[in-house]
Amino acid sequence: MRDIFRKTAAILAAAVLTVSASVSCSGKKSSFSSDPDNLAGGDLPDEYSKDLEDMPYGGEFQKFEAGENDYPLGIDMDPRFVTVDEGAALTNYFYALNTGDTEAFEKSVHPDLIKYRLENSEYSTEKEFLDGEYELLKQYTGMDFTFDYVLVDGRLKDTEGAFESYDKLMETASPGCNITSKNLYMVDVTYHNKVDDGNSYSLRYRFGDYMDIAVYTIDGKAYVIS
Repeated sequence: MRDIFRKTAAILAAAVLTVSASVSCSGKKSSFSSDPDNLAGGDLPDEYSKDLEDMPYGGEFQKFEAGENDYPLGIDMDPRFVTVDEGAALTNYFYALNTGDTEAFEKSVHPDLIKYRLENSEYSTEKEFLDGEYELLKQYTGMDFTFDYVLVDGRLKDTEGAFESYDKLMETASPGCNITSKNLYMVDVTYHNKVDDGNSYSLRYRFGDYMDIAVYTIDGKAYVIS
């Protein structure tokens, strides 16, 4: 788990220190290229098909509120690319990081990977591990926070080597596991101060970039790989 947030440390050192803690999640929009594999914030080429089934990620967004599909958090995603099961993995993952809920943790991360992470950490229980992750995130949010929404704003191309580190991690944690699909998503999460100040904030703006989060389907179930 810690890898996702370690990855952002260099970005934070260079950029996030200049970002005000009062930046709202609606403060600005991102600008992506017109890559036909990702429409989030970008434009389509003139010759590109406007038929929905032909449009890349971002051609359709759907908002699921907390409780729909048993999601513990709300999520915005393109349902043509993100499955219901992948949405469950993502929402349970961030809910677990936020609340220390071990049941949500076990729903979102492969059991062999959880075991591997615990064996290679200073923590002896899942709850201790999640509490440690929460404290790490507080270094970036600057406050006791509550997650509101997960936003899946794009799916990255399956370029050569994109999944190499995740593959190695799973091969180490669960040799021979049956992986049937792999996706790498551009993810943001909104949150508010537990002492509600009426504002909504964004991890993306605190980090200076999206989190790239891999979701693998293993033995028919989607898991966050981190």
